[in-house]
Amino acid sequence: MRIPLRRAVPRALSRALPRALVALSLAATGLGTVVLGTAAPAAALDNGLALTPPMGWNSWNTLGTGVTQEEVLQTIDFMAANGLVQAGYDTVTIDDGWSLGHRDGQTTDLVKTAYGAMQLYDANRNPTSGTDGTGFDLTTGHLVPDPARYPAHTVNGQTLNGIQYLSWYAHSKGMKFGLYATDTYTTCQGRPGSLGHEATDAADFVAWGVDFVKYDDCPYGPQIIGPDGHNYWTQGEGRELTRSIYARVRDFQQALDAASRAQGRPRVTLSVSAQPVHSGVPYLLAGDDPARTDPVVVAAGTPAFEAPGYAPTGVWCGQVANLCRIGGDRGPDLEGVLYDGQLQTALKYPGNVRPGSWNDLDMMFAGWQNPYGVYGVTDTCPCHKPMSVTESRGEMSILAMLASPLISGADLRTAADSRHTRDGLTWSTGITAEQLAVYKNADVIAIDQDRLTRPATLVGAPPAGSTAPIVLKRQLADGDTAVLLVNQDPAGYRNVSTTLAELGLTGPGYSAKDLWTGATGNVTGALGAQVEPHGVVLYRLKPLPGTGPAAVIGDGRYHGISAGGTGGQALEVQGTCSAPDGSPTDINTWWSWHTSEQWNFAPNPDGTVRITDNCYTDTQRHGTLTGAAAGQPARVRNAWDPADPAQKWRVVQSTATGALTITNVATGLVLSAPQTAATSPVVTGPPDGSLVGQSWSLLS
Repeated sequence: MRIPLRRAVPRALSRALPRALVALSLAATGLGTVVLGTAAPAAALDNGLALTPPMGWNSWNTLGTGVTQEEVLQTIDFMAANGLVQAGYDTVTIDDGWSLGHRDGQTTDLVKTAYGAMQLYDANRNPTSGTDGTGFDLTTGHLVPDPARYPAHTVNGQTLNGIQYLSWYAHSKGMKFGLYATDTYTTCQGRPGSLGHEATDAADFVAWGVDFVKYDDCPYGPQIIGPDGHNYWTQGEGRELTRSIYARVRDFQQALDAASRAQGRPRVTLSVSAQPVHSGVPYLLAGDDPARTDPVVVAAGTPAFEAPGYAPTGVWCGQVANLCRIGGDRGPDLEGVLYDGQLQTALKYPGNVRPGSWNDLDMMFAGWQNPYGVYGVTDTCPCHKPMSVTESRGEMSILAMLASPLISGADLRTAADSRHTRDGLTWSTGITAEQLAVYKNADVIAIDQDRLTRPATLVGAPPAGSTAPIVLKRQLADGDTAVLLVNQDPAGYRNVSTTLAELGLTGPGYSAKDLWTGATGNVTGALGAQVEPHGVVLYRLKPLPGTGPAAVIGDGRYHGISAGGTGGQALEVQGTCSAPDGSPTDINTWWSWHTSEQWNFAPNPDGTVRITDNCYTDTQRHGTLTGAAAGQPARVRNAWDPADPAQKWRVVQSTATGALTITNVATGLVLSAPQTAATSPVVTGPPDGSLVGQSWSLLS
């Protein structure tokens, strides 16, 4: 459900505010009954479509109702030329506003009531309120693409209307084409809806080559006070009140399938865009409504003041559609997908996630730039503040962990095509190269598209507040585990951590790849990071082959260790125990009595390891080995800070060779001796199994 981001709309007309959406058929009144299919219990939709979460672009967030054929063509060209189609974003969808305000059976736009609803009529053609579920829609004919914005074209000698042409053009680029419709009398922007016209509209969409339909629910009308005195809020009129949203979606889905069969064309993917959030109108629900007998709906139960097949979509939507909105409209802020937003809701309905059925968290705002003005200059509304790259990564990471569709609402066009001029200023809403790279991250896309189709679960207890950190885990098809550390605090860094035990991982060690930075390391106990405000760290964990906890951990002894390829030279405090506090480490000739070459491996409560030397002098007092930036020497510091991840290590041991791999917790970098000459520095560097200097053996 969409309203333009800038425009204030009265409650009865708002697409962004909660409204009641329900379910019921005119069969109860005997007026205007149109029922497609039967009322038999419905099985889960299994149409062979959307076997992984769909990916693509939708026009609404950036272009709204004014989107034109030229802008969609520019978007298709940009996506094809900039690797987005190859990355999986293969569907372009036009949202609300593409059609004229009337069908071709009329000459003027729809007649509206004071509430913005379409005027219905009784059997004598007198206007009626329709709030008792009665009333007729007198409109007839086909939806008409607005010719001013979607002109017809001739292709290979055939005249195509403006929508057909866009479908043909998308297909010519190896892409799919999507279109917007609603299960109500009018769309959310007041164009003709498909309620009562399902067979006609479905046949037209299929004939036009539409591959994907975004199906919304916009029940305009007055608030409804039931006989029980309960305020059911805005529920619509006529059949909107007597047939469930479940039933109306199923009607259109069956009409699409029938049209595909009749025309010998592929089936169409169906996305339910609406999430009912108010109570239903059970006293008007038709007795033969299919939601009453669907086993999934029945098993979920019907709370007071609600109706079967009403809310939430996370219970029933996968029975009748491929994509299911499980929350309200989102804006360009990360809060919409954090725990107090749609994340908490999505976690409640994992059963709706399976091949062909996906919980939809709305279009992405990653890379979105304010189309209404220059943010911070001519437009300072917080509701229009673009996401930072950090927040864009957070949004995409959360959606990927939940196996949500990845559908961009950003302006995917060139800087020239997306140029705006207003108030004497010129700016572009086109996506930047850095934000485009967020969308194209193949490792993160692979998490979203994982064939096991098992969504993330929350690790530990729910967060104590809206800024408290959270950890999500997701099991993947190849046995790997995705782990997402989320800092919900928009103002400060947070240490976000978990352990292998909390993740339910029982192996002795795992390799960990940070999917946004590419950094790799090993995990034997704790997994954590200092995460920037509104930032995330997304890891993919893979069991380490042939490794186990190092035997030296917690044995109370001091050991000499030598890096591979150094001829048995030992790790030491450079300058021996007389070196100053904070001195770097190096390799040098092994002398068993040099305490500067002796190291103790003590376990920390969080599963990491503290490594200290055996010096005890005025300048070196059991200094703690401390990591550094890549390529910089590891140092020893007398002061020990149990909260500093740079002073903590993960140590695993090869079961075949006994060699140790020593990984810094703060950076994921590995202790390494890149040179073989005596007194050469010992540094931290990216893990690389081909580097013998990263493999340490025991000398004592």
